[in-house]
Amino acid sequence: MAGSAFFEAICRALAGADGMDRWTARGTLQLALMDAGLDAATVNATQLEVVIDRLLPRQLQSVAGMNVTRVCAHLRDVLAGAAAEDAR
Repeated sequence: MAGSAFFEAICRALAGADGMDRWTARGTLQLALMDAGLDAATVNATQLEVVIDRLLPRQLQSVAGMNVTRVCAHLRDVLAGAAAEDAR
């Protein structure tokens, strides 16, 4: 299942975090989106920003050795870049 461009950008960035691979990143983000009642195929930047701020940190707590605050800050930066690119 393909996700929105924003979903895919965040998955790629999250897959680079400690303790994550591509499939773990996708699944973790999918769970956070499900908690929010959102669909990966249609999620937009504003919705993902809320998910990263409020729901994703809880999902990431179980990843050993991960600095959740740092990872979420990086994801917000990636999302801002993707949103700026989309606005062009």
